[in-house]
Amino acid sequence: MPLLILLFTLPVLAQNSTPQWIDESWRTTRYPNTDWYTGFARDNIKSQPNSETYQAIEKEAQKRLIESINIRISGTSTSKTKMTSSNKSETIDQNYAQTIQVSTNAEIAKAQTHSHYDAKNNIIYAFSAVRKSDLADYYATRIEFYLNESQRSIDFSKQLLELDKRKEALEKLDGSKKFIDSTAYYRSLLLIVDSQNGAKRSQGERINELLNEIASLQAGDAMLVFVTGTDIIVSGLQTFLSENNITITEDENEAGYILKIDGKVCNATAAGYFHYANACVKVALTNARTGKNETLITVNGQKEGALNAEKAEQEAFKSVVPEVWAKVKDKFLEN
Repeated sequence: MPLLILLFTLPVLAQNSTPQWIDESWRTTRYPNTDWYTGFARDNIKSQPNSETYQAIEKEAQKRLIESINIRISGTSTSKTKMTSSNKSETIDQNYAQTIQVSTNAEIAKAQTHSHYDAKNNIIYAFSAVRKSDLADYYATRIEFYLNESQRSIDFSKQLLELDKRKEALEKLDGSKKFIDSTAYYRSLLLIVDSQNGAKRSQGERINELLNEIASLQAGDAMLVFVTGTDIIVSGLQTFLSENNITITEDENEAGYILKIDGKVCNATAAGYFHYANACVKVALTNARTGKNETLITVNGQKEGALNAEKAEQEAFKSVVPEVWAKVKDKFLEN
């Protein structure tokens, strides 16, 4: 991700006197590296420069400015810093030499860029500088922007939930999390550029609050369960789910979980006028959001008897319901 910053360029197309910033010692004194990032460039040319020539040398100075930021940040950030960007503390490896790419087209926030042509020696110069505090302000502003967008998405998702538009609400909540994820880059840089106040300005506490709110809204929807499969077993399981305040939906697309029951009769036998049957059931509980099978089991029920084969099969299916519920209830109740 290129280093994003707003560009403020001060081209100087012609100067009669040599500007002081050309002198390295003057730049070091007036733009100390404790407060500034700088870039300086020069080039020998054969003729009077035009606007493209000035633009090229200024871009080179800006490139070297960004290189200096990369070098100094990576040089002071080899340690790992704890950053809470989710409900769990996240350890971020701050090796910015790999993550920050130099770009000659990078926009530089509140940077000042000067250029000068020395006609006597046919040399063109450019100098670009940006305050650390201005960079920190820019990073903090970007963090604020993304968090505000995240909050707006959360608020909109609540309105959608009230309208029973759960699928759209979940999509908005996923978008809200992506806005929060977008702050990680700027938060990392802010911690380095503003070592004193960066942690506070990176808004870790607010991020946790937003993530908790998102998780709460998602959890409320996650327990919408779609149950499908063998009718008698499905009906019995729906009763258990309702008794435990778990909402059943008839729309598979809005479900957080899909409980699929595949039951068949096993070991059907008859002894005179009496019939017996076992229910062999395959149970699959799938997280609809991730597509992951949370539970995948087989239940073989006890043999049940009745005066006819059909009744024996029904009794076998009914008897297996509590056993199936015992296998899956912990997954629902823990949520």
